[in-house]
Amino acid sequence: MILDQKMKVFLTVAEAGSFSRASRKLSLSQSVVSFHVDALEKELGVSLFRRQGRTITLTREGELLYQEGKKLAQEAQRVEDAFASHSTTIAQRIYLAGDALTCAFTLPWTLAAFRETYPDVLFNYQHLDQDTLLEKLVSGDLDMALIGHPVQHRKLSMQECFRDEIILVAAPDKSPDRITVDDLRHVPLLWVTNDRGLELVLNQRLSEKGLPLKNLNIFMEIEDLPILKTFIRAGVGLAFLPRLTVADELRFGLLKAVAVEGLALERMTYLVYRKEKQPREVVARFLEFVQKRRWKEAKEEQKKGEG
Repeated sequence: MILDQKMKVFLTVAEAGSFSRASRKLSLSQSVVSFHVDALEKELGVSLFRRQGRTITLTREGELLYQEGKKLAQEAQRVEDAFASHSTTIAQRIYLAGDALTCAFTLPWTLAAFRETYPDVLFNYQHLDQDTLLEKLVSGDLDMALIGHPVQHRKLSMQECFRDEIILVAAPDKSPDRITVDDLRHVPLLWVTNDRGLELVLNQRLSEKGLPLKNLNIFMEIEDLPILKTFIRAGVGLAFLPRLTVADELRFGLLKAVAVEGLALERMTYLVYRKEKQPREVVARFLEFVQKRRWKEAKEEQKKGEG
């Protein structure tokens, strides 16, 4: 975006509500994030945040800068889009985001296939919580997003994208190969905290089996997937995860899938985008590509079923 880096960092910190969350969203170290904010405060001669331990809030000056900064960011995006659409010397870019774990494991293959045909298209990807993600879609800061469950919004459209199988994962030598739904009451479970779609599917299917989430033995919540996998491998507990996220660990015997009798779990990942009469050409091409790819996969699944 055509926007000063210090301002971009400031807006992200203000929206995230903490320096640590902002550093994750920006893929910058927390010290670099703090450096940009400090530099902006020195440049303007004001304090932008009230710092109370780990809690931060905007000062009056910070709130004013945030409101004006958002306008600048939106205008910068509009200018960049207008310039890119009329210039053959600037590579086209699609702004993507996701709230589902599987985005990191399914999206890359789709992008790779798309870039074989459109090698000049560039992408910007962010991992965001759903509320922020929807807000950025509606405001135009994002072109599209991947969400692990259906959403209803009058300004947004949605289409099916990827299908995930959800499995119970354990260390190879720490759990039986098969358990019952009732056994789940006593199994020590690790819980991933940043995938609302996964939580909704599990809550619905387990409630249908007479076992709501509140009756599970969830003793630890973890946000980071690699750390969660390490805890599982160490035998600390089991976790429900999309199969794609642990495909390599299953293949090499580092983790194993534990079958839960009578419980089949699947969820769809959806591509969500703004309702527009005429989206940018590069965005329209990508949407059409995903739709055709999804239709092809559906036909292949149908042929397998008929076979």
